Amino acid sequence: MRPGTAPEPTGPLAVVTGANTGVGKETTRELARAGWTVVMVCRSEARGRGAMEEILGECPGEDLRLELCDLSSLDEVRDLAARLALLPRLDALVNNAGLFRRHREATADGFEMTMAVNHLGHFLLTLLLEDRLRAEGSRIVNVSSNAHRRARLRRAPLPEILRGTRPYSGIVSYGDSKLANILFTRELARRWGGDGVLAFAVHPGVLATEIWDRNSGLVMRLLQWWKRFMDPPSVGGKAVSRLVLDPEVPASNGGYFDELEPIPPTADAQDENLARALWNESRRAVEVENESDGAAARGEDA
Repeated sequence: MRPGTAPEPTGPLAVVTGANTGVGKETTRELARAGWTVVMVCRSEARGRGAMEEILGECPGEDLRLELCDLSSLDEVRDLAARLALLPRLDALVNNAGLFRRHREATADGFEMTMAVNHLGHFLLTLLLEDRLRAEGSRIVNVSSNAHRRARLRRAPLPEILRGTRPYSGIVSYGDSKLANILFTRELARRWGGDGVLAFAVHPGVLATEIWDRNSGLVMRLLQWWKRFMDPPSVGGKAVSRLVLDPEVPASNGGYFDELEPIPPTADAQDENLARALWNESRRAVEVENESDGAAARGEDA
């Protein structure tokens, strides 16, 4: 059901990426239970519709909508943003979709796959929806991870990290992308908080999700064994949806949560200079030349 042709939502509306599985599906389930309209952004139509039907079976009569997008493709993200801009309202954006790749892969745009999906796709989507998000004082929840504590974002120039041109480590790249999520969150709060936008990053827990299933090798076999000791994805869904639903989140704007508890991230994750540098380099990478006229009028730096 496309924005512009769907019926008007009767309550608040959220967009959730990666909504067909794991944390994204459980977040959608929690929001639907709370009476929210949810636009489920999925890469696969079959899997997206399957997840939607499952949730509607538990929450009959709720308003779920499906949008398709491969977040590794900047062109697809731009098309998605154009469709979402037609929504009658946008109360929350949950940037959840993510992946882990043991071996380096490049996107069609020439970026390292993990960084492209986990950070750049969501960065571009959020900036393209800037006017809506700022005008409505929306909430933005970026699903990060305590894996940011293993990041090495200073090991090379940022353009090289975004493109993965240095020797590759899947664990380091995943950590870099999760650190990028937190830095993006902090910079969103700094730049857009004056318009009432609330941005939070969250580690949803160590969860038995499909992110561990799409690789090979001994490490992945060990992870498959370890999954039996992990929490179910519903734990993450509750943590993420709480940041959307709770009218008084117990943390300052730009805060980081470990499941339900606000905690300090690493020193790098709190580095304002690194946050600004990543914002500017990410903007150049996705070819968003300028922020909105409103941002320029407020004198916000590049």
